[in-house]
Amino acid sequence: METCKICKGEQDSKHYKGYNICTECADLMEDLMSEYFLRTMRDGSNPKKGYQNYLESGKQYVSDYQRIRKNSKRHIKHMEEHVYEEMQKGAEGGKQRYLDRLMQAINWLEKCPEFYNYYFKEYYVCPSCGASIFDHYDTQEVGDWLMITCDKCDTVIKKYFSPKFVS
Repeated sequence: METCKICKGEQDSKHYKGYNICTECADLMEDLMSEYFLRTMRDGSNPKKGYQNYLESGKQYVSDYQRIRKNSKRHIKHMEEHVYEEMQKGAEGGKQRYLDRLMQAINWLEKCPEFYNYYFKEYYVCPSCGASIFDHYDTQEVGDWLMITCDKCDTVIKKYFSPKFVS
C-alpha cells in the first residue's frame, strides 16, 4: 500500500494526481489553498483599469499563472506562525490534532512549492471567458460554501467548503 506524502499514513484514496495525498491531508491543503487563493486575489486587486493596468501588471508578471505564486513563501510563513500561536494557547483533543496535521501540511508545502503550480493551473483565468481572476472575480457565501465566480460571466471558478460554527 502507498503512503501519503504529507502525513506518511496509509493512502486511502488518491487526491491531486501524482502527489499521493490522503483525504485528510487533501482537506487540509484545501484549507491552506483557499486562504492563499483569496488573499492573492485581494492583494492583486488594482483600482487602475484598462490599458494603464495592463502596462503596469505586464512589467511585474509574465502571466497570471506566475502572478498567483508571487507570495507563496509569505503565505507559508504566515500560516506557520498562525498555527504555532494557536498551538501555544493549549489546544486539546480534535483541535490539537487538526493543528498538528495542519502544521505537517504547511511543512510539506514549504518543501514542495511546485505544488502551487499544480494546484492553481486551472484557476488563474475564467474557464468560460478567459478573464483574469485578479481583475474579474466575485465571492459569495452559499450555505456552507464560499463560491469564487467570474464577475464577467458568473462562471464558478472554485468553491470551498467553509461551515459556520455556532459558539
